[in-house]
Amino acid sequence: MNVFSRISGLKRGEGAGEKKPYRRELTAPLLVLAVFLLLRLSNYVDSRLTRDNENGAVVLLQLLIFVFPAVFYLILTKNTLSGLRIRPIGIGHLFIMLSALVSMITASLLLDLTCGGYDSLTGGYDLYGIFVSKPEGGFSDGVYLVLAYALLPSLCEELVFRAILSSEYEKRSSAAAIIMPSLFFAMLHFDLARFPALFLSGVILSLTLYATRSIIAPLAVHFLYNLAAVFGRPFFQTLYDLGGEKMFIFAISALFLLSGFLFCSEAARLYRHYSEKNYSSSYRDMVPPYEKPRDAGSASVSLIFSSKHPRLAATLSSVFSPTALACYIFYAAVILLGN
Repeated sequence: MNVFSRISGLKRGEGAGEKKPYRRELTAPLLVLAVFLLLRLSNYVDSRLTRDNENGAVVLLQLLIFVFPAVFYLILTKNTLSGLRIRPIGIGHLFIMLSALVSMITASLLLDLTCGGYDSLTGGYDLYGIFVSKPEGGFSDGVYLVLAYALLPSLCEELVFRAILSSEYEKRSSAAAIIMPSLFFAMLHFDLARFPALFLSGVILSLTLYATRSIIAPLAVHFLYNLAAVFGRPFFQTLYDLGGEKMFIFAISALFLLSGFLFCSEAARLYRHYSEKNYSSSYRDMVPPYEKPRDAGSASVSLIFSSKHPRLAATLSSVFSPTALACYIFYAAVILLGN
């Protein structure tokens, strides 16, 4: 039995063709940690790039950082693509996607202004504090920016953080399926000042995933959000300069509250529709199932707590699992050491 199998908690003695259970709260952070390590290693590669080979390298590095560990993880855990919610979206999903996009943009602007002030509206857009976009240039440069800084990051990040991690953590609890991918998504960028905005964006994307029952919806919202981040800064800066700080913050705050209300209303409508159609909610099924101890008097405190509050216990075990703590320590070390 290899190291991964031991950490996963795979059981012996099962049928050869039967899928073996594993401890998702331990294995899922290993994928995140692999992405973190590869991302920081790419920092050394990026520092040695020249303008001639930079474009291709940014695309290649993103594929290696995200896609390779994701595919490797799916193979090791014997997960299939059918569990990743790769389903088409319909016209009825467009309104919630639009409200999610506006909520993400306005929330990010407000939180970035709070943490970074006016400077957060200036400068170029960067990926993970490593790859910096250069908006100037012709049509071909614009196409490259869309591909490398908007489309590819949304594809890679949604594959790891929503498609895989949400699918893994939802077997522990629905709260863990939203909190943990959003937490790791915010940590991925290794920017403490932008952590609140990134975490909230992750939560909105996770909620969009579950409200639409499709990974395509958060992927599309993420892509459009990245486009706004890459090309929209001059526009937001102009609005700020024309209206002044108070008017800009008031307008953005009003848009955030309105879009948030519309998002919640549309999510409620979609869930009523799913209930009428009697669609299943697989994320409500916890693995392993929790049962009350036969002898509560002799049971441990943790077992009694787990039996009385199974979803809270499952969420806490996900947040404070040893492998999740390793991700937190790695993140803190990078931040403290100045990237």
